[in-house]
Amino acid sequence: MKRLTIIAAVLLCFAGNVHAHLFYDMYNTGVRRPHFGIRVGGGYSYPYNIRYARTELSTRASGFDAAVSGLFHGPMPRGFYLEPQFELYFNSLKTAGTLSEQVVNEGITEATLKTVGIRVPIALGWSKRIDRFWKFYIYTGPEFDFRLKTWFKPDHPTKIFDSTTSRPLYGDYGVDLGLRSGLGFSFGRIYIGAYYTWKLCDIAKSDYGAKRQRVAAISLGYNFKNL
Repeated sequence: MKRLTIIAAVLLCFAGNVHAHLFYDMYNTGVRRPHFGIRVGGGYSYPYNIRYARTELSTRASGFDAAVSGLFHGPMPRGFYLEPQFELYFNSLKTAGTLSEQVVNEGITEATLKTVGIRVPIALGWSKRIDRFWKFYIYTGPEFDFRLKTWFKPDHPTKIFDSTTSRPLYGDYGVDLGLRSGLGFSFGRIYIGAYYTWKLCDIAKSDYGAKRQRVAAISLGYNFKNL
């Protein structure tokens, strides 16, 4: 967690430094001004497995992921751009049908793991204007996932899983690192796109968490007037 936090801080400082230079250059030339935007996304979330209190719960659990975010779009030469986002998300994963033998022996037939957190994707992309109104975007970059709180609820309380339990972090792994890639189109100031995130950290080594969770989602957004 400490290592990932340091990496996140370094990359955010790097992005801020790049944006400072972009601001200077763009306001010097008066072209390719940056802008702010908002995005609302929803998609399908699925990890390899879920662990709770060091007990393997399930494999291939799945559920939904919803997020709302703000972004800063910084144009660069030759159509490239740098775009950090600040995203608040919620997801819910159900384990029905994929429970491990140990969990079934405890009388559980279904369980839900819910998470609230903050994601910080930093996208490096390329854009191309198709015509007067339409513009195409493609991007990739790291995504930092800071899990703030989780809730675990089985359908049947047992001596191991006592009703509903919440934890502030996934054990010792409250920060995850992922790779987000996507594409999109804008029509005027309206944006529509899709992205896929592959988590890179094996956070299920801790007491609580989902191992290498993945998210496939679509997003709708609005780009504000250029600065």
